[in-house]
Amino acid sequence: MTTVPNKGRIELDSGAFLFVRSAAAVFLIVLYLIWARGLETAPLSDIFLLGTVVWTLYTLGIAVARYTTPALDFQKLMHFTLPFDCVALGALVAATTELHDPFYVWVMLESMLYATVFRRARSWIYSAFLVVAYLIGHLAVPVFSMPFVHVIFLTMKVAAVLVIGWFVGLMIERQSYRADEAEERVDDATDLNQKLERSVAELRAVAEISEIIHSTLDFDSVGPVVLERLQKVIEIPAACIFVIDKDKGETLFSASRGLHNDISKACGVLDVTRSDLGVSDEHFACLELLDHNQMIVVFCADSQAIDMLDADDHMVLHAVAAELVVAVENSRLYKLTKRLAITDELTDLYNYRYLQQRLDDEIGRAKRYGKQLSFLMLDVDDFKAVNDTYGHLVGDGVLADLGNVIKSTVREVDIVARYGGEEFSVLLPETDASGAFIVAEKVREAVSMHRFLDAEGERTIHVTMSLGVANLPLHAEDKESLLRQADDALYQSKTTGKDRVRAPKIRLSRFDLEPGQELKP
Repeated sequence: MTTVPNKGRIELDSGAFLFVRSAAAVFLIVLYLIWARGLETAPLSDIFLLGTVVWTLYTLGIAVARYTTPALDFQKLMHFTLPFDCVALGALVAATTELHDPFYVWVMLESMLYATVFRRARSWIYSAFLVVAYLIGHLAVPVFSMPFVHVIFLTMKVAAVLVIGWFVGLMIERQSYRADEAEERVDDATDLNQKLERSVAELRAVAEISEIIHSTLDFDSVGPVVLERLQKVIEIPAACIFVIDKDKGETLFSASRGLHNDISKACGVLDVTRSDLGVSDEHFACLELLDHNQMIVVFCADSQAIDMLDADDHMVLHAVAAELVVAVENSRLYKLTKRLAITDELTDLYNYRYLQQRLDDEIGRAKRYGKQLSFLMLDVDDFKAVNDTYGHLVGDGVLADLGNVIKSTVREVDIVARYGGEEFSVLLPETDASGAFIVAEKVREAVSMHRFLDAEGERTIHVTMSLGVANLPLHAEDKESLLRQADDALYQSKTTGKDRVRAPKIRLSRFDLEPGQELKP
């Protein structure tokens, strides 16, 4: 038996079980050598040998399992033990039936052991198996009289009874230990119950604060409400709380309550570059609540109130700080998600979806205020040859670098987007056709003069671009026609030699005609 404090009970030690089985195996072997093999009736000797071999081999198996599997489950071990013990005891009983049933106590010991280990209704099933084996052993072979070994088996019975008493005593000790432990648990539960009354209120407050914090991604406005709920729990009349980016020295979130707009006085001594944030002055003190990755959470309040905070108060503050950090990270992720939703992953330019949205907005604005709008459609010439020659990874690098070249050539207000594949587009607000043509030529020349990285990191790759220019209202009247005209112009650029800029032919609309003039097809 061994005590396991972390589980609060006493477990049956497999080592003790193995020792008893090993002693029994040695006894059976010795008994066979000095007596059973000398029997004149060969069948009885063979049956006794069978029981001894089964018992001994399985005992060796238990020993191997115990030393190869440190965390051996005793109950699972007993499940596998039962069939082997039934065979062994059945054979031993059959071989010694004439000697006043010497293995009866052994069978009883096995039954008591299983009843002790499995203390539920199923324990009788294991006993039934043993009884069946015992009965089969009695009926297996004829009975022969061997009175000269009665003393040997009597010794065995006495030893078996002693072993049973030892096991029962240990089981009683285990039950007593459990009873004492149960009383200790009751005492601990009573003490814990007294602390739970305040903890429940604190947890409710933390849950409310968490709900408030996570109710919106723009959580800066809920700061005063959070502090109001927090002050009701920890009873601090005036306080402020900050979430600070350590790397940038930037305040990501701040809230104050009861400081009469004197936050600088309360927290002006806070130095975010210091590792020790437990700074204080005559009236206020600041302490670090949480240090998570590159963010820290700092709480400032009256010095005396800070000194009076107990362990539960610190736990509540820590929980609120953790929620604030999560909220800040969620807000960052939300902003990142919004950016990724409109950004092409490879080139870091705007994507097709955002381009369509901006086209609608800019075309509407241009029509509303009578402004011009130009649109460039760009396509890399023979880009398939780059992929075939250098591989798709290098090709992706070329596309990413192309985005940088295009973006660096145009204005900041211009919208550069990846249209799809190796096609790009540039939206030029308030730009006429001639200005757009100049911008397109600048982009074409910049790309042609640029050298891109090959697989070895050398700038040896040269690519060119064909560009199509379209203007609203000169070439088109709406988004669909603007895109179509730019695409047609790009097609003309491709078919007339590539590495050039083309614009669609100007076609007069009915709005461009003089009074009385007709539009000819």
